Amino acid sequence: MYFDMDVQDAIIKYNSLDSEKDYSQRSNIYAKEIHPAFDKLCENIINTFKFTYFDDPFEDVKNEVVSFMVMQIPKYQPDKGRAFSYFSIVGKNYLIL
Repeated sequence: MYFDMDVQDAIIKYNSLDSEKDYSQRSNIYAKEIHPAFDKLCENIINTFKFTYFDDPFEDVKNEVVSFMVMQIPKYQPDKGRAFSYFSIVGKNYLIL
């Protein structure tokens, strides 16, 4: 399990911290808990849905999707569903566009 409830809790904690005051704590949460899950999720989305037709290298596409997911973290609302489902849809829709 690369994207479990611990990652969801980390995303919720990341959103609850102030981006200016708690910058180092947010960076640690992202680097240790969120980034590995996002990286693996993007890899799985690209391979599962066969998004391999891009002219850019695989790693560049994957990193672009991860960066888009990071921009969408503040929009995640835990009361509307699980983080895995939300970010799976975000990543897939970004690749479709």
